[in-house]
This record gives sequence, structure tokens and C-alpha cells, in this order.
Amino acid sequence: MDWDALTAAGLYDPQAPNAADRRALLEFLDAQGCALDEMVAADAKGRLFGLAGDRIVRPGREEYTLREAAAEVGADVTLVERLWQAFGLPIVDPDVTVATRDDVDTMPLFVTIAGVLGEEGALGLARVLGSSVARFADAASAALRSTVADLAIDTSGSELATAQAYAQIAAVTPAVGRALDVVLRHHIDAARRQFEQSDSNDVALLGQVRGAVGFADVSGFTALSQVATAAELSRLLTTFENVATTLVQERGGRVVKFIGDAVMFVTPRAASAVDIARAMVAWVAERDAPSVRAGLSYGLLLSQDGDYFGPPVNLAARLAAVAEPGQVLLSADLNEKVKDAYDTVALAARTLRGIADPVVAYAVR
Repeated sequence: MDWDALTAAGLYDPQAPNAADRRALLEFLDAQGCALDEMVAADAKGRLFGLAGDRIVRPGREEYTLREAAAEVGADVTLVERLWQAFGLPIVDPDVTVATRDDVDTMPLFVTIAGVLGEEGALGLARVLGSSVARFADAASAALRSTVADLAIDTSGSELATAQAYAQIAAVTPAVGRALDVVLRHHIDAARRQFEQSDSNDVALLGQVRGAVGFADVSGFTALSQVATAAELSRLLTTFENVATTLVQERGGRVVKFIGDAVMFVTPRAASAVDIARAMVAWVAERDAPSVRAGLSYGLLLSQDGDYFGPPVNLAARLAAVAEPGQVLLSADLNEKVKDAYDTVALAARTLRGIADPVVAYAVR
């Protein structure tokens, strides 16, 4: 290694208190194949310790502007800008270098999708992809930083230790990408099967699907959050999400999203929705845990960007909000489909927020 060049570049000072640790860091980076100009650029960003890992997470250098990327793939720069933003990536200026070769190679897929589904359809899929991957990245980051102390120099006390820890974790990134590919294929197949079970071919071109939608939440969670520790709340939410996901999937449904202490799920079969909600209530009732309550509805759902909208969704959410702890409330439409299989009782009509007419809900005994 050329220590004179490293010193001249401001990367190494043999008289500095941390000279030995910095020297070990630079030797480590050199062994990983990091060039001097890369080290200088990383140091300017305050991330010399992260260079080895950063090169694994994002191989290739940023060498294209979005305008250049658009020209290369034969697309309008405005579409490329909108796609970039839909992925959740920040835009400073279309003439600022932000994209790697891999970034540019990804663009033709979504340009083609825009030609088939229209620009808004492509942007919707890009938003779903971006938000889903961002959530995974946030979850992984939080889990690792709360577990691996050496990821922060403040706790490791050594640039080398932090560089090695980060590089070791970053090394799994390619495997994560392959895992995402495998899981995506499973979910594409599952989405196809669920649609086929919903008998919705006549409304598919309207973006709709027939099915049941449910919301279930942890009763008293807001009050509990005022007295429980962060660790206790984390364990409760983790347990709830694990149990809810398992019970929904085992009964042929799909988790749409978690909203704080609540889960939203859909299923093509009305009876499955009731089974899911009852199973959640029963699971919690058998353990020393806060109660769960649920609201369910059935009808035509607008399926868009991985989420569901429409009157049945609004009604299910409102029913969950007014249900008693441990209670499962059904809409009239859902009750009509399952009344021969379940013992339900009609409750007095009541006004629900955001719904014009009083609603008669049915409680599952």
C-alpha cells in the first residue's frame, strides 16, 4: 500500500490517536479491492468504515443521469423520473448522476409495463415494489442494529470492527435478492389461485374482485402502550403479527397489511373469513394476552396497488372499531352467506362513522 498517497489524500495520519485502527481499516479495505479514489469519496461522505459493505450492497458506480438513462432505454425522461420516484428513490435533478448500470438495466421492464398497462399502471406497480422492499430494508436494519453492536463505531470503538461487521452482513444481500425472487413466484401463484376462487371474471376489467375482508385488532392496545415497556410492546406486536399471518394463511386468506395493532386480510370465501376471525379470538383467549376483536364484510372490492378499497372495506373497519373485546361482528351481506354454518345474532341497528344509514351487525356466538 502507498501510505504516502493515503496520507496525502487525508485518509491516514500516523500521528493521530486512532492511527493504528485507521491503518488496520485501510489495510482491510485494500484487501477487499477498494481503490484510492473510492476511499476518498467514501471518506468525504463520512462512510469510509462502510465502503466494503456499500460496494456489495450497490455494486457499480453511479455514472448515469436519469436523462441519460431515459435516452438509453428509449423512454421519455419524465416517465423515468416518475418511475424513479415511485420506487421511493429521491430525485434531485434529471441531469445529476444517480444511476448505476444495474439501475439502467432495470428500466426497460417498467417501460414495457407502461406500454401494456399504461403509465399509471406501471407507476402503481413501481410504488408497491418500492414500498414493499423499503419496509423489508427498514425491518432488517432495525433488527440488525438492535442486535449487532459493532455496526456502530460509537459502540464498537473501532473503525475496523464496524467495517468488518457491516461487510459481513452486507455479504448476504445477493442471497436476499434470490430469496425475494423465490418468494415473489410463490405469491404470484397464490394471487392467481385466490382470484380463481373468487368467481370475479365478470368484474376483473373494472379492477374489482368478490371476496370477504376483515379487520382484527388488539383491544386496549392504546392504553397498554402507555404503561408497557418498548420491549413488551415489541413482543406483543411480533406475536400478534406471527399468529395473525399463520391463521390467515392456514385458512386460505391473505394478509393485506398490518396497521399498528390491527391486521387487514382478505379471502375469496366468506366462511374462511369467519374461521380466521374466530381462530384469532380463540388463540388469544387461551393465553394471558389482550383480547382481539374483529369486523368482517363481503362484497365487491376494488383491488389496486396491493390494497383493497370500497364500501365493504370501510364497513369491516367500522365494525371492528365498535366490536367488544373477543367479539366478531359480521355485515349483513357476509351473514347471509354464512348463516347456515354459524350461529349469529342480529344486534340493534347503529350509526357507524362514515356510513350514512344505520347498520345492523351480526355477532358470532
